[in-house]
Amino acid sequence: MSLRVLGLDPGTATFGWGVVESGGERLVHRAHGVILTEPSLALGDRLAVIRDALVAIIREQRPDRIAIERIFSQGNVQSAVGIGAARGVTLLVAADLALPLIEATPSEMKRAVAGDGRASKAAVTLAVTRLLGLSAAPTPNDAADALGLAIWGGGAARLERAAGSSRADRSSAQGIAAESGFDRAVRAALRAERR
Repeated sequence: MSLRVLGLDPGTATFGWGVVESGGERLVHRAHGVILTEPSLALGDRLAVIRDALVAIIREQRPDRIAIERIFSQGNVQSAVGIGAARGVTLLVAADLALPLIEATPSEMKRAVAGDGRASKAAVTLAVTRLLGLSAAPTPNDAADALGLAIWGGGAARLERAAGSSRADRSSAQGIAAESGFDRAVRAALRAERR
């Protein structure tokens, strides 16, 4: 079963997005980019730009679900407030368009894509580039992170089907402990990177 996931890395200045289709033998890159807003605009106007662009992307790309980054802040309150506002717009758009939405922490996405929850942005970009078979690294980092979230979202869907939940607890994880094709592909890409 094919699943098209729209990954979103929210921000008020640069909002990354990427679309990945999973379900076949390989992950398929469909599109990626960023939504940019002018720094001179008031926050409400920036959020309106993000909303309109998101709706257009969703109508064009027709994703089955959205995977978005959870708010993670290391003391930068102003940044967290802006990201929270951009996430709020996304949650509203997803609800308005009846699209399922799942959330990942940065470390969950990094672990799924690069094999390490503390991977650098460069390591995530390299892993995304290899996993999707891209001829060039996706830029900027916000778009690469969004593609990473889309890849994670496809893996979370596999977990959901196997365990009945996208969150694994001890009882649900036992049935999915066997390695999947997705897991093998991630490991192969990481081995190739080390050579």
